[in-house]
Amino acid sequence: MRTYIALAALLLAACPKSPPPPPPAAPAPSAKAPGAENAERPRLTASACEAEGGKVVGDIGDGAIHRPDYVCPESGKPPLGTIAADPGGPMGVEGAVCCK
Repeated sequence: MRTYIALAALLLAACPKSPPPPPPAAPAPSAKAPGAENAERPRLTASACEAEGGKVVGDIGDGAIHRPDYVCPESGKPPLGTIAADPGGPMGVEGAVCCK
């Protein structure tokens, strides 16, 4: 019986071990912090956007409107600016841009 236990322990010790998983990849050095892209866009309220003939386009939840290469769906042009909350008004969670 001891021979079988010793043999089993020896076989388990000789089994190859799987390598540890690789470490997670580091973010690209050129990656910007979320929201840093729209710092270049002017900020305007929804009413100011509409007064300039624009239309407020909200983010669908994937952050696409915050990317520097985002273009408005109807015109194919970059947004006029990022929508800012009216003073004392509600603040959007996902964000929005002004498209023309």
